[in-house]
Amino acid sequence: MRALAALVLVLSAGGALAQELTVAEVVAAQRAGAPEEGILTLIRQAPGVAVLSAADLARLRAVGVPERVIQAMAARTVPTPTPTPTRPDDPRLEEVVRLVGSGLSAELIVEQVRRSGQRYAPTVNDLVYLKRSNVPDAVIIAVVTSNVPPTPAPTAAAAPATGVTPTLAVAPVVAVTQAPTAVSAATFGPLVRMAGVFRKTTTGNLVVGGDTLEWRDATVPALSSSLPVSAVKAIWLRSEPRGESGTVVEVCVRAMTGDDVAFRDTDWASGAETQVRGLFQKLKERFPRLVLSEKPRR
Repeated sequence: MRALAALVLVLSAGGALAQELTVAEVVAAQRAGAPEEGILTLIRQAPGVAVLSAADLARLRAVGVPERVIQAMAARTVPTPTPTPTRPDDPRLEEVVRLVGSGLSAELIVEQVRRSGQRYAPTVNDLVYLKRSNVPDAVIIAVVTSNVPPTPAPTAAAAPATGVTPTLAVAPVVAVTQAPTAVSAATFGPLVRMAGVFRKTTTGNLVVGGDTLEWRDATVPALSSSLPVSAVKAIWLRSEPRGESGTVVEVCVRAMTGDDVAFRDTDWASGAETQVRGLFQKLKERFPRLVLSEKPRR
């Protein structure tokens, strides 16, 4: 009865049924001892729920709000209106946005960007323009990497013409040079991959190549993807508190588009961190300029 009275008090005091439900109101109901079903009813009857940030999710979990309630809140969030995209510094990017708006697939647009021979050097304003114009990440990465010149193929040196016919053919001495050693790919996994504001999870393996990070998804193969290292902005190791039982270690990767992806050992709940530690060490050795010694959560 006390829990039911607490829920009624929150409903009447906050006026939740007349406006968007806030995180503070759900936290108040949880702390007052309101039953889970009562809070779910509150969510269903509200006109909507304010958009949840990463800090909001952490706050809800910290006070013990059930995941079922959090998921119900996320399903009823009222999206923030997207502001009108700014004009890009590079007017050629308006053509890229026009192609996206025409309904062409991201694969076809990426191929068009590569074949056009255009070299882009997008500014921060250009990247914001592309992102707000709903340009797929694969197309943005193609634009960013278009300014990376291809490695020229070695050409054979032509022998100089002497105009003298030798009387005795002598085999030329050829200097034997050692071919450059190819960078071997290193595979780490199984790992849990988390992406997006709600950190949607999937499992698979991460392959660290010479110039790419390739995700091989074991849950949904169609989600497998490849990220050029030239499109990576930063890499760091992060420790997440896990109650009284210690911490969870993650390797975080931020792309030029501003999106973050985090990786954990699949058995992280038991304290496992061997794979992510090895992954971070390999990334630190191979791409030292991208690795940050410490990076707080944004």
